[in-house]
Amino acid sequence: MSVPEPLWRTGALLVAWGAFAAWCVSGIPPSVDLPAHAAQMQTLAELVRGNPEVSAWYEAHFPLGYGFPIWLFLPVSLLTNGAFAARLAAWTGLMLFPLAHLALARTLRRPLWTVVLGLPLAFNISYWYGFLPSFFALPLALLALALYLRVLQQPGRVVLGTVGLALLSTATMLSHLVSFGALCVGVAALALTSASRKRAVGLAALGLAPPLLLCAARVVTLVSRAFLPGDNTLPDYGWGSHFNWLLRNYRSEGVLAVVCPALITVVFVGTYLRHRHKEPRAPWVLFLALAVLFLVTPKALSGAWLIHVRLPVLAGVVSLLLVDPARIPRPFKAWMLLLVVASLAETARFHLRFKHDVAGLETLVASPPPPGVHGYVSLVGSRPEGSRLVYLEHLGQWWTATQGGVGHHFFANGDHLPVRFRPRRELPQWMEGTSAEQLAPFQALLVYGDAPLPEAFTGFEETARVGPWRRLERR
Repeated sequence: MSVPEPLWRTGALLVAWGAFAAWCVSGIPPSVDLPAHAAQMQTLAELVRGNPEVSAWYEAHFPLGYGFPIWLFLPVSLLTNGAFAARLAAWTGLMLFPLAHLALARTLRRPLWTVVLGLPLAFNISYWYGFLPSFFALPLALLALALYLRVLQQPGRVVLGTVGLALLSTATMLSHLVSFGALCVGVAALALTSASRKRAVGLAALGLAPPLLLCAARVVTLVSRAFLPGDNTLPDYGWGSHFNWLLRNYRSEGVLAVVCPALITVVFVGTYLRHRHKEPRAPWVLFLALAVLFLVTPKALSGAWLIHVRLPVLAGVVSLLLVDPARIPRPFKAWMLLLVVASLAETARFHLRFKHDVAGLETLVASPPPPGVHGYVSLVGSRPEGSRLVYLEHLGQWWTATQGGVGHHFFANGDHLPVRFRPRRELPQWMEGTSAEQLAPFQALLVYGDAPLPEAFTGFEETARVGPWRRLERR
């Protein structure tokens, strides 16, 4: 068993990580959908304030199973703007990962440096793609698992533990159903293999019942959409992508972001198998449950995309808790720490490069658009050079997120986020700027790219330019 860590070490780690995370999410971070969620946050704030121009196009909802962070950070959006609220939410998500890992580590009496080994897992696909709801939900699920294990160890805290589990599991469900499903699978596996099975199952049932009852109708709708004949959202399992999607698509972000956690997981699993009779069974049961869940989860389900690759991070965190690290040979520990440093250095380098490539956007979004609908066009496509992820697709939504007004292309045409189009209202989404008809609703545009403007832009004039960014307004 590990010796308790001095409090100053934990504090120093969290302060250093918090500073690094704040730098990553500052300015224009490489997080695909984050600007769209930021625009959702600002538009929701405008609707709450009663802005008539925005209310003519959009309406607010409280969806179950997705989008809870957008409502959770509404007070921040009202006090500042959606851009700041989204960056704060992303920073909070980055901070929740080591905190959730630390909660699990202390419950299972593992040392602080296992949390250090898990830091690269915070920069997972939900971060790079800007899936703010799932990015927020993953550490919430880990916190709920830590609480469940702690209550199993300390029967005297059943009442408080049950209430806490119900709150955390409900927050997880409201943020993202996939993470909530993973939480349910993990809790069920722990309950069914517990030495005091009856008490463990009862605690699980009481703690998970509120969110399960809340989302039951939503789950039925999603299942029927996914499997009923004649629907165009049939599941796509994507067997090969379970093993090669991350390696194939993580390029500019850094291959070490995939290789580092995978190699460290192999070391911990191998060490556990050699010493399994001397280690607690619960972490191994949880790891196997989450690993199997990843393998059986489809790539796309009920219209949701890249479901499976959001789940390995959960198994990766739990793998670091399988065994007392004192059993791992010293040379392996040194190499693992070097891998972590190298992975985070690659992450920092990519953030620096991306912020340089899109420099100028912050300057243009600092001034409000004119009345009417404003939009965004990229003349260089949606993927920056050398990357397979569509980082450029939503960059213009930082204008809506910062200044408000009527923007576009932030998923208002779906039924899973809080802000949606009013009936019989719709605006173009992703635009290539080749059609004057497509540009007709817009009074102002942000344009990315140095190429000459296509003929469709003849009705606009340039009013500002910074680097590769141009601001256009109707003549």
